[in-house]
Amino acid sequence: MTVVIPCYNSSATIAAAVTSALAQTIPVDVIVVDDGSSDDTVSKARELANANNRLTLLVQPGNQGPSAARNRAIAAAKTSWIAILDADDYMHPDRIRRLLEAARRFNLDFVADDLIRVSPGLAPETGTRLWSDNPIGMLKLDLARFARENIATRTGMRRELGFIKPLIRMEFLAEKAIRYNEQMRLGEDYDLYARALQAGAHFAIIDPCGYYSVDYPNSLSRSYGANQIRHLVNTDQMILQDANLSKQARAAVQEHKSFVLKDWAWVSMIEAVRTRNPLGMARSLATPPMVSWTTAIRCVRHVMGKTPIDDILINAPQAQLVETLLGHALPADRSHT
Repeated sequence: MTVVIPCYNSSATIAAAVTSALAQTIPVDVIVVDDGSSDDTVSKARELANANNRLTLLVQPGNQGPSAARNRAIAAAKTSWIAILDADDYMHPDRIRRLLEAARRFNLDFVADDLIRVSPGLAPETGTRLWSDNPIGMLKLDLARFARENIATRTGMRRELGFIKPLIRMEFLAEKAIRYNEQMRLGEDYDLYARALQAGAHFAIIDPCGYYSVDYPNSLSRSYGANQIRHLVNTDQMILQDANLSKQARAAVQEHKSFVLKDWAWVSMIEAVRTRNPLGMARSLATPPMVSWTTAIRCVRHVMGKTPIDDILINAPQAQLVETLLGHALPADRSHT
């Protein structure tokens, strides 16, 4: 098992992420890939690597994005499974063991736990589940279900399944020649998971095993340009070209594409207005009628001084005790909780 930790200017959090990976109840290798940090992330990671021979530090020649960093680690990994850990998150010590047991028990290629969102600090008392506030046991995902569970108007804002961090079987990635799309800095997880499901991956999600996703005060302020959103649209368009898609998968991916295309058109319009680019404005409206209509309504709302896009308030997450969130293991795991 290899835990992959891509990082960029993660000086304040890299030690906690690495320490949580090395503290797993089963032996794991850890590969940290620095993506051209300008702070002292590299020196901190190198100090950790010098103290533990299970930790390897790789340094990118410049900032190439999270997909390139992950792909470099995948190429360097020598184990049958990998797990992705973001450098500002951390894990419960027994998380990898639980996930690996589920993967083997159900013959899975991908297995993820419903992650736990927490406030900064290493001993959170409460947190919220990403996707489901209630126990789910083991839920197998197909492409149709996965695509629909990445539409915020269905799941609630920031509760989309694209945020999950599964264990991934390396042999499957090799057999299907699947890697992260290095052009993408937004939605790269959705892209890889969707293509894996299209290729026939056995993919399941289970109850939380202890992936702690830390919500920092500025974590919602990051914005992306229209070009990055367009890559996500292109992912759906590529999948829709597959003549073998089921009727259900095709409808779900089309629905997801339409949802993302609305965001692309709106951001594209904003960029065109800021740069006084009439051609860009026209392009943002040269979309299917429902998309162009949504863009027009957002423009009118903006002119009227209203919020162009209403907050999606459905399915707000419920705060729960962390010990409760970790208590819904699969039956075979209960003696270890």
